[in-house]
Amino acid sequence: MTVGWSAAFHRSPHGATVFDVATDYRYLVLAWAAIQDVPTVRQRALHVPAVEAWAVLDGGVTSLEGYGVTSLSCGVRVVGFQALRLLIAELGLVGPARPFDGETVLAPEELRCAHRSIGRSPAAVEQAELLASCHDAVLLRWVAATLADSGQAAAARSAR
Repeated sequence: MTVGWSAAFHRSPHGATVFDVATDYRYLVLAWAAIQDVPTVRQRALHVPAVEAWAVLDGGVTSLEGYGVTSLSCGVRVVGFQALRLLIAELGLVGPARPFDGETVLAPEELRCAHRSIGRSPAAVEQAELLASCHDAVLLRWVAATLADSGQAAAARSAR
């Protein structure tokens, strides 16, 4: 039996490149993120939920838990089209039939190769820090839009 991507990921109201992870897949996504050789940042502060973030390709994975002043519900999210496509491939799910608006689709092996090559660069560390700052909906929308814009600029540069 094949399982489609929408069983694990749902479009989020927090941005075009933000996807909520279904409850049944949260542990699997977090376990995958935890074994990746990518920058990980944990933010814990008084009166705001704890955020853990992993930089992956054009975005990453975030986990928000705990209590505090926030407009986001607790949960796991994937930010970025390439990060989503990589996770879909890694989890063995059937991906969307068509690209999302604004998405440049890469083959799973291209995504894996790009993912391995990024490593712990200063830019990836900064990306993880940005994602870990997303303890409310406004910040999440802003960071997702910023990462999407920088990803589109990088894709345009590499196409030249």
